[in-house]
Amino acid sequence: MAASPSIDRDPAGRQVTPTTLGQAAWALMFVVVYIAVAAGAIVAVGLSGIVDFTLASLLPVFLVTVTVAAMLALYLHLVRRNRFTPADLGFRRPTARLVHLLWQIPVIIIVCGSLQGLVLVALTSLGVDTASAGTADDPLAEIAALPGPWIVVCFLIIAVLTPLWEEVLFRGAFLDGFTRRFRPGVAITLSAALFAAVHLVPLTFVYLFTLGIALALLRRFHRNLWAPILLHAANNALVTLAVLAAV
Repeated sequence: MAASPSIDRDPAGRQVTPTTLGQAAWALMFVVVYIAVAAGAIVAVGLSGIVDFTLASLLPVFLVTVTVAAMLALYLHLVRRNRFTPADLGFRRPTARLVHLLWQIPVIIIVCGSLQGLVLVALTSLGVDTASAGTADDPLAEIAALPGPWIVVCFLIIAVLTPLWEEVLFRGAFLDGFTRRFRPGVAITLSAALFAAVHLVPLTFVYLFTLGIALALLRRFHRNLWAPILLHAANNALVTLAVLAAV
């Protein structure tokens, strides 16, 4: 049975409009299209010889281009198309309740990492090669070879801009869309599964799925998109720093 969503209001008491599942799916489709076009343009430039990319120089170009493409797609095909306000997407004025993030973020990251570790140990015992799940061979390690300013740019994209647009899409749009169709538990599970699946990294699915569950729970607990954004940012920052430290 589909859940009947309650009327939501912003801090000023104005009614806000939750995203529908159709609107979220439409936005995701265009995010994929825009990213594919951007990636194709980079490949075409590299193959044409206009720019002689190395892996290290390709990473910042790819990160910047893909991030701009994804954010543009969301703006045009989710926000502008549907005339959404920030409040419609879950952005509310921060409250003192966000202080809970001081313990919630460390606990969540520890739980996600522990579950991922247990799964990798289990897969290794079954003879599955899990070496690619480590940080040593992560392409992001090439960032360490870049000049200092580019390292900062890449870090900001990964730890700030990526969490921002991904949370708008998955916890701002899809979670609302699933909640309009299903009960909260099902909506949270589906949004987390989608979030993990689109990253296309099977060996880290458990980590991403658990993180997706936590991000959705934070959205509901705080009734604010800033909470999952802060968790997502902290997670991406720690992962990036871990990869760079392993170089």
